[in-house]
Amino acid sequence: MANSYIEYTSGLTATTYDVPFNFLSIDNVNVKGYNGTTWSDLTVASRNASAKTITLSGAPSAYQKIRVWRNTGSTQLVDFQNGSRLSESDLDTAYQQGLFVAQEVSENASTNIEGIGPQGIQGIQGVAGNDGADGVDGTSSTVALSESFESSEIAIPSSNGFVTTTHGLGSIPKLYSVCLRCKTAEAGYAVGDEVNLGIVNSYRTSTEVSFLATSTVTLYNKTTGVYGDTITNSNWKIVFRAFA
Repeated sequence: MANSYIEYTSGLTATTYDVPFNFLSIDNVNVKGYNGTTWSDLTVASRNASAKTITLSGAPSAYQKIRVWRNTGSTQLVDFQNGSRLSESDLDTAYQQGLFVAQEVSENASTNIEGIGPQGIQGIQGVAGNDGADGVDGTSSTVALSESFESSEIAIPSSNGFVTTTHGLGSIPKLYSVCLRCKTAEAGYAVGDEVNLGIVNSYRTSTEVSFLATSTVTLYNKTTGVYGDTITNSNWKIVFRAFA
């Protein structure tokens, strides 16, 4: 589920491509081409914010695929002043800038490494400090994962925001994941299939795990392998798993 880029593997004789993801400025959108070994920046001739398209100076037919990707600046765009009136536009800009930057860090859309997309399941954390249970700093630990938790199925929210559930493990999970579970066949997936979500935009505590979900979700089609299927939210549920 990529929120900051889309890849095209067909129709590479064209020069204009859709930009299906959101952006603060169309100037933040660029294109890379993959020749089977490396990624290269492609020259953009023009961008159209209203049509949400980007046009290259030449057709990228020499490449196996191209990636249209977003790179949002981290310089603060809105500076709220004490006593000033808060506008919807400023609030949206401030929220979306943080959200977009977090998505881009998570998905590494600008990477030159083949195959990097949304981050998969988080691995077991490194050696912990001396808390009475884990190994002390600089030594290995023999503590195994002995407890587990699986949440009930949670609906995809109607607006962007954190989805949180209580795990009841009594300590911060060493390993956890967030996935989408298919409830009605869609995008090549059968009922019961699960798709892991990147969990950089998330947090965990000794009582709960949480994930920053988006109301619009786009997946790679399981049958064709092509990215771009925007799912029907009611056909899927969010499921958390945690281990300590």
